[in-house]
Amino acid sequence: MRRDDLNEYLDRKPFRPFRLYLSTGAFVDIRQPQLVHVSHSVLTLGQAVEGDQQRFLVIALIHIVWLELLVPLP
Repeated sequence: MRRDDLNEYLDRKPFRPFRLYLSTGAFVDIRQPQLVHVSHSVLTLGQAVEGDQQRFLVIALIHIVWLELLVPLP
C-alpha cells in the first residue's frame, strides 16, 4: 500500500478506525491515528501493553494487502 493512501485514511475528519491486513495473514487495528507514523517504506504503530509499557510494531508498507473500515461500536 502506498504511503499517501494510508495518510488519507489517517487524516480523515472525523477519523474512522480501520484494520490493515498483512501478507502474512495477520491484521492490525488502527483505532488512534496519533499512535501511527508512516514513513517512506514502513508504518510504525504504538500499542499499549500491561501497565504503562508500550510496544511498537514496524510494518513494511509492501506487506499491507488491504484496508477495511471498522464499524463503530454502539
